[in-house]
Amino acid sequence: MLFVVYHLLHLTWNTIAPGGATDSPYERVVNGFEIWWVVLSYTIALLAVGFHLRHGVWAALASLGANTSQRRRRQLNMLATLVAVVVTLGFLLPPFAILFGLVG
Repeated sequence: MLFVVYHLLHLTWNTIAPGGATDSPYERVVNGFEIWWVVLSYTIALLAVGFHLRHGVWAALASLGANTSQRRRRQLNMLATLVAVVVTLGFLLPPFAILFGLVG
């Protein structure tokens, strides 16, 4: 929940500006993610979101009756893990691209 509040204050409402205040959403993102501790905190938060997403995908599929055997449970676990990894890495690409100077 803290991540959502921070995200909204920083990137949406421009209330806090670790890299400098600006009216441009693009510049807010770039200015913020040029700071290593902002990227670190964003990474930690997204890892937590990824674990939560993995569990949520697995639980949703289990609730829908997809875990009918030990083999299916392993497949569901792999699918849930894959979805969580893809989403988490996808959301981590922009901050790290900015931090390492690939986007400016």
